[in-house]
Amino acid sequence: MKRMPVRAGRPTIIDVATEAGVSRQTVSRVVTNHPRVAPATRVRVEKAIATLGYRPNRMARALVTQTSLTFGFAAIDMRDPHFGDTCFGMQVAAREHGYYLVVTELDFDDDRGLGTLETLLTLGVDGVALFPSILSDSDIEQFAASCGCPVVMIGRASKVPNVVSIAMDENAAAELVVDHLVERGKKRIGILMNEIFPEVVHQRYVALREAISNGTAVATAAVEAGYPRIAQGRIAATTFLQRGPDLDALIGFNDTMAMGALLACDDLGLRVPQDVAIVGYDGIPFGALTNPPLTTIVQDSIGMADAAFRSLLSCLEHGPPPEGKVLLWEPELLIRGSS
Repeated sequence: MKRMPVRAGRPTIIDVATEAGVSRQTVSRVVTNHPRVAPATRVRVEKAIATLGYRPNRMARALVTQTSLTFGFAAIDMRDPHFGDTCFGMQVAAREHGYYLVVTELDFDDDRGLGTLETLLTLGVDGVALFPSILSDSDIEQFAASCGCPVVMIGRASKVPNVVSIAMDENAAAELVVDHLVERGKKRIGILMNEIFPEVVHQRYVALREAISNGTAVATAAVEAGYPRIAQGRIAATTFLQRGPDLDALIGFNDTMAMGALLACDDLGLRVPQDVAIVGYDGIPFGALTNPPLTTIVQDSIGMADAAFRSLLSCLEHGPPPEGKVLLWEPELLIRGSS
């Protein structure tokens, strides 16, 4: 195996130009895959790059092109499996287009998460995609108006000026869930809701409450709130079921809360789905491993992430939508043993 020569510091574009006997501008054209480079010259420069172990300086390139080929991506909870699928989808799209992602988590305590977004801007990102759950629409509007780059939010269907919003159709999802439970003979359907993230909670809750009212004639659906994790969902579901022993179905805000509800039913000696049917949201892979396997609303997380990335590219080329734009994703109900 050929060893790279030992050098005092990182090789520069000037070193490559000297090695190849070309100008610095020619090396830059080769690195950026510019078409106006003679094939023989390209081969010579590429050989020099390999010999010296040269790595292009993205920051230096950004100063020249005014683009960093980097997008910021801010999540609400990096431990949530649903986030992982979305991040994967963004990363795949980024690699296909020669971009990189700067991934971070919104800090609740840093101006409701706006501080995190401002930090991304200091890194020179070309655009920002985010899960906006802890931020109001007015917060997002203010950020988009002042940040100087495209903004895409994932998971909330709100028409915010200069922002592309990509979200699942919550009304369609709620109808799928409730219609399925009613067909299975369930009449007292409770909602195990998330106690944080008010904007997303509100949209999902309103959709479920309306669907339950239309499907069961129950004026106000029973609700219990908890943190969107398995352990906290287990505690909240236990309290819920003890307070409402006539409940025969629970809808979890997400799959992890629904998994907690499965454990709560086991703790209380309730059979799933005979005594209590359980349905979650998100369609994370772990739902297939529960006992019984979890029925869930599947979101095309990867497809939505790809659409978010392409929306950022489109906004860079054509400008953001002045009145805002909403892209709704159709949900799918994956029926398993829990219902």
